[in-house]
Amino acid sequence: MRKRRSLLSISYGILFFFIFVALEASADFVGTLNLYVNGGKHWFDGDRLKGTPFRGFEMRDSSGVGTGFGFNMTNYWAMEGVVDYFVVNIADTPEKVDVYNYHLDLLYQFGGQFCGNFCWQPYIAFGIGEIRINYDRRRHKKYWDPDDPEYSYDPDHPYDPDYPYPYDCRKKFYVQKNGPYYPYPPYHCDWHDRQTMVNLGVGIKYSLGPRWQARADIRLFQGVEEGGVDGFASLAVGYQWIEYPDFWYDEDADGIIDATDQCPQTPVGVDVQLDGCPLDTDFDGVPSYLDQCPNTPIGIAVDEYGCIR
Repeated sequence: MRKRRSLLSISYGILFFFIFVALEASADFVGTLNLYVNGGKHWFDGDRLKGTPFRGFEMRDSSGVGTGFGFNMTNYWAMEGVVDYFVVNIADTPEKVDVYNYHLDLLYQFGGQFCGNFCWQPYIAFGIGEIRINYDRRRHKKYWDPDDPEYSYDPDHPYDPDYPYPYDCRKKFYVQKNGPYYPYPPYHCDWHDRQTMVNLGVGIKYSLGPRWQARADIRLFQGVEEGGVDGFASLAVGYQWIEYPDFWYDEDADGIIDATDQCPQTPVGVDVQLDGCPLDTDFDGVPSYLDQCPNTPIGIAVDEYGCIR
């Protein structure tokens, strides 16, 4: 219930950001590369270990660090790859697992040039990736045993015939032997679990200088195979790594680079001339895609629709 309430609070935060982004803002330059590092807290769903040997137990909410690398495809759209890392305690046990959350996201950034009018830049993000949970037996020399707290074993031998519940890593079930019931078996082997995750979130960037920026981000991660919803809130510092030369830009995608484009805002799909402006086949001053009378004789005065006055 505690985790559900935490995720509900995150959902309210996302709703607030959706309202906030309606305000005027600005965005990064097209073509810039962004590198950033982050730190934050991850709220794990209670079923996140459902498909692992620790099924029935929960991962404690944990803080972690990560890094991301992104590319601004336009003034509004950006693509980012992110990897986050956590060392997570398993509730009610002395065990720990390593968790990696990596995902590829698309960001829609509201506004035009970053800090053209305001230094605040809100965005919406969505993407897909995987969460990987790793358990390394060599890190855990002793296991919790209510009868013998100092019980230990040789980690180089995968099975211990003297322990009541040895875990068979090959068959993925508990091999019960004569003896008392223990809350959980010792895991005498390495294992990892991978789950596909889709995510949705919001964030905001703030310009710290010509190339430096800070950001705050809130995400919800939906598990595909095991279900459940995780939450992640983070703060990051980023650097705009490289900016492509102007002669690579073609913002209106008409095939004419912006450096020579005389009409840089031509609608997508409109045929253009070598100068990047729409075709005008009858030379009446009205572009052909707007001209309702495309065969007007040369020299005849026309109205805004391209027809004779």
